[in-house]
Amino acid sequence: MKSWTIALNVFRRILHDFRTLMLVVLTPLLFIGLYGLTFSGTPKGLRVLVVNLDNGLASVRTEQLGRVTLEVKLAQKLIEGLDPEVVRVESLDDPEEARAQVERGEAWAALIFPIHFSHALINEIIARGGIQTIELEGRTLRVFPSPVAESPLVTAYVDDSNPLVAVTLTRTIEQAFTALIAQQQASALTPEGLLELHKIYGGQVRRLDYTAPGVIGFAITLITVMLTAISIVRERTSGTLARVLVAPVRPWEVSFGYLLAFVFIGLFQAAELLFVSIYAFQVRFVGEPVWVGLIIVLYTLGLQGVATWISTVSRNEFQAVQLLLVLIIPSTMMSGVFWPVEAMPPEIQPFAWWIPLTYANSALREVMLRGRDVTAIASQLSVLAGFALLMLVLSVLAMRRQARRA
Repeated sequence: MKSWTIALNVFRRILHDFRTLMLVVLTPLLFIGLYGLTFSGTPKGLRVLVVNLDNGLASVRTEQLGRVTLEVKLAQKLIEGLDPEVVRVESLDDPEEARAQVERGEAWAALIFPIHFSHALINEIIARGGIQTIELEGRTLRVFPSPVAESPLVTAYVDDSNPLVAVTLTRTIEQAFTALIAQQQASALTPEGLLELHKIYGGQVRRLDYTAPGVIGFAITLITVMLTAISIVRERTSGTLARVLVAPVRPWEVSFGYLLAFVFIGLFQAAELLFVSIYAFQVRFVGEPVWVGLIIVLYTLGLQGVATWISTVSRNEFQAVQLLLVLIIPSTMMSGVFWPVEAMPPEIQPFAWWIPLTYANSALREVMLRGRDVTAIASQLSVLAGFALLMLVLSVLAMRRQARRA
């Protein structure tokens, strides 16, 4: 009975604390709502480069007229058969440039059609299917295969640094081939026999490798912000922060003191995470550790400002945790930690790029999975640096407010 009385007192305190009540009611809804909105399961809008060198013509031998040339444009038909929801096709003229863009991570795949693709494919179909008939200018002609020196193989380069995207792209391309083969009634052919597939990273990137950089970024976010905010709130409520602020020390010096301490803690934690990931789970790491350190430093600097702001608006540690959950849940669900931004609905994707963790995850993956240097992640670093500068200014202003109260 006494236990029930204690439980009722807990319920009363929650009901009289609006923030806590909202946390209890809305946090599960926020979590499951964001999960349902952000995870569509299939990547969409993937940039695919197409180099269509096919002249669209096919030369065949007929029984009645001898050799005739048909305009069939099979490459164009295949391109039009690619799922427009999954891929965003862009045309290029240079095969080497298309391959280079995929290698640089600027496109997810490149398809290169040889100049005689239509000719080679039509004659391959006739050769496998035997003598066939076609309609030409109102006449029914018996056709025979012509000797073909060229191969109908289409060369495909796929960025497989994201296994989910690579599987989706490969399946989409093969489905387009299957539809084209069905249109030509060539049951003897298979997509595998027409596609020369090159995976940029040789299929060595696992789902664990892809998610590891995002999990590292998430762990740093959770631990750093929570540790910093709760520490500052505890020092404020115990009077330690007030004694520091009335001492002959400026507010910005206090902010930078906390910043230095927690940046080193963040680097130590990141080193722990990387060490265990690489040596215990063999997570792929082909880049330079110094660039990982730079990413983490810039990101952690920004997190300190966030934590300082949270500490100024929280009356106690429990309220600080409440605010942390409100910030961390959307950051985790929408920043590509567990599934790529490309797998989110197009309406949700723009919001992901307002979250600093998205840029930290992207930069970490570029370095760890692709071995990129600082020039390749300059845009992500610029955003993280801007985030750090803005939050540091806000943290100094928050500390000044604390100093005036002290």
